[in-house]
Amino acid sequence: MLADPKDPSYLGALVYFHHAAESLSFSRAAQILNVTPSAVSHRITALENAIGKRLFERRVREVRLTQDGAELARATAVIWNELKEITGKLTTQEVLRVSVGPYLSSQWLLPRIGAFEAQHPGLRVDLIHVIGQPDVRLADVSITWAQLDDPATGTTLLFNTKAVPVAAPGLNVGENFWEGKLPPIHYRDRTAWRHWLSATGAPAEYAERGEVLEEPHIVLEAAAFGRGVAIGFLPFVDKFFEQGRLVHVGTKSVRSNRGYRLEVNSDAQPMANLFADWVRSRAKEKLS
Repeated sequence: MLADPKDPSYLGALVYFHHAAESLSFSRAAQILNVTPSAVSHRITALENAIGKRLFERRVREVRLTQDGAELARATAVIWNELKEITGKLTTQEVLRVSVGPYLSSQWLLPRIGAFEAQHPGLRVDLIHVIGQPDVRLADVSITWAQLDDPATGTTLLFNTKAVPVAAPGLNVGENFWEGKLPPIHYRDRTAWRHWLSATGAPAEYAERGEVLEEPHIVLEAAAFGRGVAIGFLPFVDKFFEQGRLVHVGTKSVRSNRGYRLEVNSDAQPMANLFADWVRSRAKEKLS
């Protein structure tokens, strides 16, 4: 028996009462609470004894609220709805989906994303790593590696990049490296090498040699392990220079015809524009 309404178990009995009153069924309340109908009946009887009022009229196959029970049921319903609303606000976390290539993510975005989430504790940023052209409809914000001379409507250029040939430092590759045996290493296609060779007046046929890899970080790793000469994009290759794993071959650099562009999905939540503004502001800072 519950002797004192201040007893914590008194509140527990009110939970049993609320579900029984809402469904007008001890069996249904038992299913919701994952207990037996007998347990529901005992807790409600104890509640009735504690407050000195009958709350239900018990019949063979049904229960009905008494006048006192109906009054208490209205009160518990209001309180229950308020609790659900408050806990919902506390536990609901807004999720922002950001599509980005794994290279830019690991080298630049991922180390910074925690600062943005710390400023917005009710938000979680989910990174969708995509190699190649993503489906922008699947993300709130998309950051893509794209041609600069054909910008898509609604996109913002984040970074201008310079293309430089890079190789492992121990190879001692000369200025006219295309005359040697060391082949080029390509990312996805031969476009970057063709652009660099054309812009510098070097032999175009050099671009037709070498292997084609599908992930930019692997291209740089392959070059660092001495497999050939790769096109690195400043400033994203700077860390390899600082670590002594790659060196700039020769002295020539060419403004890249590609760069990273940002696009906000037109159907995205308002937080997407706030995130996009944050990314743009970070992109203006020197990479570190």
